[in-house]
Amino acid sequence: MIGSSFRLSVAASLLCTAAFSQSAPPFVHAFRASFATRFDHRNSCSVGGGKWHALMSHGRTTKGNMWMKSPMIQGDVKGDALSADDEFVTEENAPPPASVSIDEASTASASSAGITSPKSSRQLPTNWLGEKNYILFTAVLIGLFTGANIAAFKSSVEFLREVLYGDGIQLRVLSPYLYKSGGEEILSFSLRFSEIIPLSAIPALGGLFVGMLLRFGGDMPPGLRDAVKEVELDSIRISNATPPTELVSCTKDILPPSERNDILRFSRKALAATATLGTGNSLGPEGPSVEAGMSISRLMMNNELFSRLTTFFGTLEDNDMSEVQRVNRKLSRDRLLLACGAAAGVSAGFNAPLSGVFFALEVVQSAFRPIDIPMSNEKKNDDETQIATIGGDALASQQINISAILLASVVSALTIQLLLGNKLALKLGAFDFNNPLAELPLYLVLGVMSGVTAATFSGVAQFLKNLFDGKEGPAFVQDTFLSIPKYAKPLIGSVICGIVAIYVPEVLFFGYETLNSLFLISGGYIPTGYLLIMLVAKLLTTASSASSGLVGGTFAPSLFLGGVLGAGFHNVITDSLQSITHAYPQLTAYPIFQGVSGLPVFAMVGAASVLAALFRAPLTASLLLFECTGNYDVILPLMASAGVASLTGDIVEKWLDEEQRESDNVSWGDLAMRTYEEIDDDICLTPPEIIE
Repeated sequence: MIGSSFRLSVAASLLCTAAFSQSAPPFVHAFRASFATRFDHRNSCSVGGGKWHALMSHGRTTKGNMWMKSPMIQGDVKGDALSADDEFVTEENAPPPASVSIDEASTASASSAGITSPKSSRQLPTNWLGEKNYILFTAVLIGLFTGANIAAFKSSVEFLREVLYGDGIQLRVLSPYLYKSGGEEILSFSLRFSEIIPLSAIPALGGLFVGMLLRFGGDMPPGLRDAVKEVELDSIRISNATPPTELVSCTKDILPPSERNDILRFSRKALAATATLGTGNSLGPEGPSVEAGMSISRLMMNNELFSRLTTFFGTLEDNDMSEVQRVNRKLSRDRLLLACGAAAGVSAGFNAPLSGVFFALEVVQSAFRPIDIPMSNEKKNDDETQIATIGGDALASQQINISAILLASVVSALTIQLLLGNKLALKLGAFDFNNPLAELPLYLVLGVMSGVTAATFSGVAQFLKNLFDGKEGPAFVQDTFLSIPKYAKPLIGSVICGIVAIYVPEVLFFGYETLNSLFLISGGYIPTGYLLIMLVAKLLTTASSASSGLVGGTFAPSLFLGGVLGAGFHNVITDSLQSITHAYPQLTAYPIFQGVSGLPVFAMVGAASVLAALFRAPLTASLLLFECTGNYDVILPLMASAGVASLTGDIVEKWLDEEQRESDNVSWGDLAMRTYEEIDDDICLTPPEIIE
């Protein structure tokens, strides 16, 4: 018992010493903040016979007549930041204490450590349980409506494609002769557009429709990064706080939610995506699916009627909270709901709920960064400003966040399965998986090639985007594109896609039929030269479609590029091994020279690797291919190749252009679309900070 008490006293002394040390780790800073709220601010800890007095109301510690500054959040005197150094000054020349209360100092110290004060975790906010129930209930509704929305979207695309490329549409009319004689017989006939206009001109119909929407409806809503900025601005405004000037500039001071018609904005973009994909242009449906989920979540978080319906959970405001805590709470909640919408979109788009969760944690999280906002303080003079940092928590930092994202993703997948059936987006045929360990170097090489392919696509897409905007090329080319109205450029991209489709029809979007044909090959062979042609043609048509203003994603095209690359790589390896074993028959004793795995394996690994490199999401890509095919055998080489591809793509892009990644507004398709392009990129394209 004595030994236990001695150990406790020693631990308490060490913790007390560290708690008032400038170099203490973040969790100790939180202890210091909590310490000041539980004891008198003049209490002391006995350490080595001396006394350390905590003057938390001044934000400092003292020993005798020596003072040491303690860490604070950004300064509160005329907007200047208070430095958190180890400078010691005497009591005589010590600066006058700032008028910061004990609670403010606690919040400030915890904020500087990047964590929440223990006071908040022990003394639960008002209606703490009600807010969690509200989040989970809203996540369920987001999943439900997103699944139904994407089911309607996919059905519309399929119907339009069948009308334009398939058997056409059945028209039923009354026979004029029978009508005159009082008959009731109905005549029907088929209208086949493929027999009326050339197949190469059908994609142009989509470009024409998108151009009309741009001409008469204005710009489309932004992609992921600008949508996050709009949500952040709305959250801060609704909390009656002053948004930072940079955020207002980045969004062109967009109207508040109550003064704009978000339903019309989002519906216009959904119609543009339906026309783009239904006419066969070289983009994919998963980007619009993600945006559909985010649109549903935004409509719910800003809808006044929905807010009234959820009042039975209790008020979500907490009068005991400071202004900083209240604004941060609203911002964190809205960001979470936006991530739930994105996860639900991926889940319904691919029928892959796990991939939706990891997409939110890998891709959506990267768009969130801390925000510095000016805070009002009644105790200060009018010319004094306090800067507070909010939004620094990662999505995975709280269990309620993971639960909400999981719930939205699962409900969305179940909804679309109920409406469209439980079908796998990708189908993997029978294959031989010979020796994964011996073949691992081959998969790593494929990962490197996939990273280079993704970086090449990103660079080509960015170049073509600048070309369409009149920023690249010779002077006469720039002048030509500058003279073309923005609403006419989607037609140019769709015409390019139609012309290329005359020679390589695989570039047209017909779902995943072409990619599945690679996955279903068992012992077959596609000429390597034609695979290379398909790779180049798909890369160019996808880049031109996205750059011209057509609406669609790049998930499906990136899977296509990777699948074709993997199939071609398999052919090269197979032919090389056959040549080597023909010259040196004794090498057939080694497993690697007895033949590699089937073409579907390499096509699947390549598809996941290019997707991982393009979106910097190796876990999402690996789980996506696993969920879409339901095959576990290739998950290990797939993850290895995806990780190498993501790293390679990052290295190549930084080597080619260090700022390309931050300024890329096209390679993600509509998810990269920027509505506020002419705003200063130095302000609006700051790379997201890494959330520890």
